[in-house]
Amino acid sequence: EAEITRHLELFGQAGIGGHVTIGARASIGGQAGVLGNVPAGETWSGYPARPHREQMRAAAALAKIARLIRPIERMFGSREPS
Repeated sequence: EAEITRHLELFGQAGIGGHVTIGARASIGGQAGVLGNVPAGETWSGYPARPHREQMRAAAALAKIARLIRPIERMFGSREPS
């Protein structure tokens, strides 16, 4: 069971799994999947949920990687694993 403290902001389609504690005045972003404890006053998002700033940086890095891969695929052709 989850322990949810006071003044939690839990946005749409967010899920909380397992035996976790969510601290006071924490915010959980929409569609986040909370699998671990969230400290008081922090904003977490993503799946698995992590601090929002870290989640946004990871999403930006993934987009950059995708843009870097496209020219390489054009040079060598898209090779699907067999």
